[in-house]
Amino acid sequence: MKFYFSAINLWCTKNLVDLEYVVWQILSWVNWKDVKFFEKPESKQVEYLIINTCWFLSSSRDEAEGTIRYYDDLWKKIILMGCYIPVRDDEFLKSLKNLYKIIPQKESEHINSEIFGWDNKSDLKSKLQNFKEWKLKDYLKNLDRLESDKKAFIWWSNSIRMPFNSPYWHEFVKISEWCDNRCSFCIIPKIRWDQKSRSIEDILNEIKTLVNMWIKEIEIISQDTTRYWSDLYWEVKFFELLEEIENLNLDFRYRIFYLYPDILTFSHLEKLKKFKKFIPYFDLPFQHISPKILKRMWRFYDNNHIIKLLDFIKTNFKDAFLHTNFIVWFPWESESDFKELVDFAKKYEFDSVSMFGYHDEQLAASSKLDQKVDDKEIIRRVDILSKILNEIYDKKEKFRVWKEFTWYVYDFDDKNVHIRWEYKAPELDELDVIPLENILSWEVEIGEKVRYKK
Repeated sequence: MKFYFSAINLWCTKNLVDLEYVVWQILSWVNWKDVKFFEKPESKQVEYLIINTCWFLSSSRDEAEGTIRYYDDLWKKIILMGCYIPVRDDEFLKSLKNLYKIIPQKESEHINSEIFGWDNKSDLKSKLQNFKEWKLKDYLKNLDRLESDKKAFIWWSNSIRMPFNSPYWHEFVKISEWCDNRCSFCIIPKIRWDQKSRSIEDILNEIKTLVNMWIKEIEIISQDTTRYWSDLYWEVKFFELLEEIENLNLDFRYRIFYLYPDILTFSHLEKLKKFKKFIPYFDLPFQHISPKILKRMWRFYDNNHIIKLLDFIKTNFKDAFLHTNFIVWFPWESESDFKELVDFAKKYEFDSVSMFGYHDEQLAASSKLDQKVDDKEIIRRVDILSKILNEIYDKKEKFRVWKEFTWYVYDFDDKNVHIRWEYKAPELDELDVIPLENILSWEVEIGEKVRYKK
């Protein structure tokens, strides 16, 4: 069976990891003469298209349906997976001309060839030889040496996936799936169920494999990293996992996403101080600072806890990079609540803030709250906070212009090079655009290390 395919991931990096698993599993089942992966889904040679969907917000549902419709009109055979599946609009799907398969979420965890009707497999040597011909051949130069490492290629484990971000020297590693929190604005537990942690051994094997593929940064993600392992033994073991990662005798660094604040303690932060591979990037999704609003969000911490955590981080971590999320116009947010949020942003001068506009989601508890903020007030508050945050970003940029850091090259043309500072998170923080004439050195062989001036 000929299977010429491409894949699209919508929204979050947790979804991207799922898609990487699926693409690799497909390539590992099918005889390489019969299957080919294309980077561009619009390519005329692409017959099948996997679309990994999101439905965290209604806007993501609109994006999913718009993307599906676009490629359906291009007569691609659509294979759907992801968060849209359990809350899908069946009338919309019935209107499609080329819907080929819908993969239920639980089946996509350990997708098997029966879903696509395939049963032929190629041998290990064939997989490796053909993998070298894929688009990452310039980065995965010595893949032959992995052929003898059978442990790195266990075909039916979660440790193997197609490393889409390998050209940029980083990959995401998901340590757990889904979520046990019940924030009033969030629908993830309703469409993704309760938390399910992976084993430490499985995570370490995946990291070893990725680093052997010349990955320089490991991005640790989940819906709530701080609660890792609590679903298995009613005990949090996230920092024990980090200790095991630190003990790996490999050259890499790692970043942590989504350190949920409520169970984060000073003793946890003290441990982070001792870790050598840890990038001091603190992704702390506070959402707000007003105790009244936090209570209605069903966030189980208060402003005192937030302030103590931030003061400790700023005092104990040199060059700490602070990222957070704000929901600016949550129901019941008064002018004084908003002012408290603005003053909070000014005081702690976050390096990066993801600002979300509140709107009702039909499955979220917050949709039942009264005292919604009207649209004109929403726009006014967003403009005020956005201006303040941009002023903070500009000031911080001036302080780091003449410092020497590691940067990773993402793209370049005749005039500019697009680079990511090592302290900035991929997919989340903006790239810097530097004129080529300002580049002082560019050492590709050690991970696109760049020095530049302004």
